[in-house]
Amino acid sequence: MPATFTFPNRILFGTGARRLLTEELARLGVRRPLVVTDPGLRTTGLVDDVLSGLDDPVVFDGVQANPTEADVLAGVDRYHAQECDGLIGLGGGSPIDAAKAVRLMVTHPGRLADYDLTAGGLERITPNLPPMAAIPTTAGTGTEAGRGTLIQLPQTGRKTIALSPHLLPSVALCDPELTRDLPPALTAGTGMDAFTHCIESYLSTTYHPICDGIALEGLRHISRGLEAAARNGTDEAARESLMMGALLGGISFTKGLGVIHSLSHALGSEGRVHHGTLNAILLPHALRFNREAATPRLADLAARLGLGRSGEGPEHLITLTELVLIRLPLPRRLRDLPGLRHDRIAEYARLAMLDHCHKTNPRPCSQTDMEALLDRAW
Repeated sequence: MPATFTFPNRILFGTGARRLLTEELARLGVRRPLVVTDPGLRTTGLVDDVLSGLDDPVVFDGVQANPTEADVLAGVDRYHAQECDGLIGLGGGSPIDAAKAVRLMVTHPGRLADYDLTAGGLERITPNLPPMAAIPTTAGTGTEAGRGTLIQLPQTGRKTIALSPHLLPSVALCDPELTRDLPPALTAGTGMDAFTHCIESYLSTTYHPICDGIALEGLRHISRGLEAAARNGTDEAARESLMMGALLGGISFTKGLGVIHSLSHALGSEGRVHHGTLNAILLPHALRFNREAATPRLADLAARLGLGRSGEGPEHLITLTELVLIRLPLPRRLRDLPGLRHDRIAEYARLAMLDHCHKTNPRPCSQTDMEALLDRAW
């Protein structure tokens, strides 16, 4: 039987959690949900599996990787045309983030850019939102327990976040069985996204001891499940550990993130490259950049991961991230990713400076720092 707990939102976790969807929608008073997903997931049969107990779902599968404002507005039109009264975000981070944005825009006026966190959007988001269930089919983003939605906007030219506690899904149904057929590279990329969430949030300059503890527990689960799940997708214990680690990572970064996410948001806007893979490549370079400013935190993190309490702890931690990347079926350099161009590094760095995540990085960042980081990872 799946476990049920409430922090920060209502979460049902464990094998078979997806079978409780009908009951949860009834509890929320939703009769006609809009199911926001992507076309690739729909072809796998998982969408039909999850929705098998529902009478009248409306499926919108027009979400692409790194969703755009156009995706969201098409979902809003479908929601109103079909007279829906709630939402289900079903898939990886892209469909769930798109569902959050649709949820926002069906009750809030204006454009998505009006709710950009960096432009004062937090204060404009009210509790006037329809109910929403989030059902992740990957173990990485943690958006099922996150307060934000990342959407690519033409007005900003970059991935842009709308953030509010009101955007937390009404319920998250986390069923590790839904990740069983993920290919090794996607398992690894999403897992490294969660791994990076935990490390960056632990190093964040924001004071939040609760999230620090959650980040450490997330790392414990991810370390136990990541490589095993990438090697053998049918390893149920590994899949469960990885999904729990991703969930905890999504909760922990309430505290804030860092330079890695600012850079990966900028790069993802151009190349439409998988977000977690970008984080994996950037992680060791960012840790070296932050080492002097965050030595006590890095040393503490290394000690808690069993990497020693000596002054070499931070270097051991950085080496560990490099070794994990070597052992996973992922590219190791930015130049190995399609769509990215070395001659656009200055533009990527400019976009990264506009992103909010680096503001809680242990070491202040300039555009020159961002360019140097990208060059080292190239």
